[in-house]
Amino acid sequence: MPVRRSAPVPPAAAVLSAAPTVVDVARLAGVALGTVSRVLNIPESVRPEVRQRVLEAIAAMNYRRLRQRRPVARPQPRTRRKRGVVGILLLGFDESLAQLPVVADALHGVELAAAAEGFNLMFANVPAADRVPRFLAPRQVDGVIVKCPVDGDFSAFAAPDLVQALAAVPHVWLAGCPDGATGDECGADADAVACLAAEALHRRGHRRVAQLSYADGLARIEPLKLGFALHAQRLGMHVQTLETSVLAPCAWPRSTRPAAAVVVAWLERWLALPERGRPTALVVPSDRVAAELYAGLAARGLRPGRDVSVLSLTHEKSLAAGLEPRVAGIDSRAGTIGRRAVERLLWRIDHPADREATKVVVAPLMIEGASVAELAV
Repeated sequence: MPVRRSAPVPPAAAVLSAAPTVVDVARLAGVALGTVSRVLNIPESVRPEVRQRVLEAIAAMNYRRLRQRRPVARPQPRTRRKRGVVGILLLGFDESLAQLPVVADALHGVELAAAAEGFNLMFANVPAADRVPRFLAPRQVDGVIVKCPVDGDFSAFAAPDLVQALAAVPHVWLAGCPDGATGDECGADADAVACLAAEALHRRGHRRVAQLSYADGLARIEPLKLGFALHAQRLGMHVQTLETSVLAPCAWPRSTRPAAAVVVAWLERWLALPERGRPTALVVPSDRVAAELYAGLAARGLRPGRDVSVLSLTHEKSLAAGLEPRVAGIDSRAGTIGRRAVERLLWRIDHPADREATKVVVAPLMIEGASVAELAV
């Protein structure tokens, strides 16, 4: 799969609008994303009491659709696909994961880009990947953005008719493509994320570092873990991997929230190492894990940036804002990934004869924070 890299942009250009999104509306109304989508597009298909709850949430948040579907100047032949509709399909995880900051930012990026191009959006969530959503019927959508966890083989966990229906329309995988799946992909540049992290710690004098890692070998984490170790070793740093098991063998849907007990187990392993050779920095997969780690350190009278440095490989703005000191991390620019995914999907819609799958990667940004101390070399 050819790889196209997105050039870095100034940090200000990566900031998304603070306007409420469909994810926010779904959270406030206590409904699924697909329900909000139906209220906006085919309201008669939603029960009156549920429709009213969604409309009240829309009014309370002052949510405004970025753009309505483009009007059709004249009736179209029945054999032509309906124009101006992009589907967003969530597969293999529960609805709450759509509200994670990184996922929500990526979906907001999709919404912004689709609206700018005059396309309307339809949402569907299929947690068990066991059915075909209605918008995958023939001539219902121009293309589909697909988001799912990347662990496991797609053809093994997804229903055969879903695999077939998805293959029949232009589609792009958002921030990760599972094994056995077809189609284009738009995601983070994992190697660049790992390189930025290793160089940031090396630049501040850290020569002994530890990665807090899942022994289960999650596919979305493995490239970051391996890439960080390789770049750190290239810089002459000593890397230890502190592993612990947090998840059972692959099951769909699955939550990615780490248990506090798991983070405590990582912390105890780090504290059990001889003080003289103990890693001076801990690298965690995400700000979600960093928050748990901060709590574990505080319970032991330890402070990030003073007693041990902490660096996160995934920057989640809403979570990072509540951490003191500010956690240093790598921003994969989820919103930009969402916008690039729409750009790639529109290219695919316009070039149906091109069968070669393409991966578009977005360059990350380093987010400075006081959680990484400056050490004398």
